[in-house]
Amino acid sequence: MMLREPLPKLLLIGDRFTISEISSRIAEAVACGVPWIQLRDHEAEVTDFILAATSLVDRVRGIRPDVLVSINTHVGVAEKLACALHVGKRGPTIEEVRSLVPSGLPVGTSAHRLEEVQPGRADYMIWSPVFDTTSKPGQPGTGLEDLSQACLQARYMPVIAMGGVTPDRARACMNEGAHGVAILSGILEAPDIRSTVNQYLEIVDPER
Repeated sequence: MMLREPLPKLLLIGDRFTISEISSRIAEAVACGVPWIQLRDHEAEVTDFILAATSLVDRVRGIRPDVLVSINTHVGVAEKLACALHVGKRGPTIEEVRSLVPSGLPVGTSAHRLEEVQPGRADYMIWSPVFDTTSKPGQPGTGLEDLSQACLQARYMPVIAMGGVTPDRARACMNEGAHGVAILSGILEAPDIRSTVNQYLEIVDPER
């Protein structure tokens, strides 16, 4: 599918976005230049997810009208709010949701092992965890070599590197063929969100 716009190179994973404090930090990150956010909360009730997503999507679009918003798993929410969609093991397959996502918006998937890489099915793939990360305790990072192999296997499908990706490590990920990086606590828990966002953008998208 032809996307409306080029896929951004910095993705903020808005985990537990239904919590008001986290929602506010996501909005702040968008105001500081984050071009793409994914709204994820595996613990939230469906009603709470819908209400929080509706409010936050309206808020971030008011800050930055061109921000790309992906909804994790909840197909109906993505369809209702005209958002992109990310599917994983918890949700439906790419084939089941492709026709439900507004035309021109990306549908993404995740992979954690090389045998899970399936080029051409999705518009992008998140590969994780590249490095050890507190968000996936007990799951060691795959390392840069496997990231490089995943990028080769993905062929023309953009790969987003995630998991323990600090600004210093972002450059190494890009050098291995990643299209961009996905960040969670590195931005949401940063003492200075603006400075941190700028550090990532200077590395992954210096010509923005």
